[in-house]
Amino acid sequence: MKHLVIAAHPDDEILGCGGLIAKYSVRNDFWVLILTDGSEKRYDKSMKDVLKKNSLKANSIVGTKQVYFENFPNQGLETVSLLSLTMCIEKYIDQLKPEIIFTHSAYDLNLDHRIVFDATLTASRSMPGQIVKKLYSYFVASSSEWNRPKGNQFSPNIFIDISESIDKKIQAIESYESEIRPYPHPRHPKSISTYAAFWGISVGLHYAEPFQLIQNISGEL
Repeated sequence: MKHLVIAAHPDDEILGCGGLIAKYSVRNDFWVLILTDGSEKRYDKSMKDVLKKNSLKANSIVGTKQVYFENFPNQGLETVSLLSLTMCIEKYIDQLKPEIIFTHSAYDLNLDHRIVFDATLTASRSMPGQIVKKLYSYFVASSSEWNRPKGNQFSPNIFIDISESIDKKIQAIESYESEIRPYPHPRHPKSISTYAAFWGISVGLHYAEPFQLIQNISGEL
């Protein structure tokens, strides 16, 4: 089975899907597409290469087959056309032919995340001959849970048991040293583990990653 994880920024892919990738990458192909460098407007130019190196290390830990990097403006996706972003994602769909895509929630606080969701939904729209059969949104700590005032929130309906892969997820996120924040910030490793425990407890598991099924055109449940 071929899977594509689409992320706005380096570290989003591990925060959202690190446990899932680590659990299933032994017998499935996982690719990651990161659309911005994650450094512009936040760090100096040298951090672009640092974050790319961190991403490659993190994804090697969980077993990602390959990571692809694009150069859309970090924290500035609203300045580019949705069409250009959609066409970029369509290029990777045509090249990689993933049957399943994971991307951001439509309800994240981070605007880049919401724009990536819109572009991914458009690129994987259910037209005749669509390669992508299932589309899921994932939970990104420090964004998916912070949109409370607007009324709409990430609402998972799929929970993946990552009890055996939580350690690899934490190890991978620790590769992003610049993105770790002091506890109790949601992006501290202890917080990420606590979130996984919370989602697990909510469905009778030790640790889980939550997902929201957006569309399923596979013809199967």
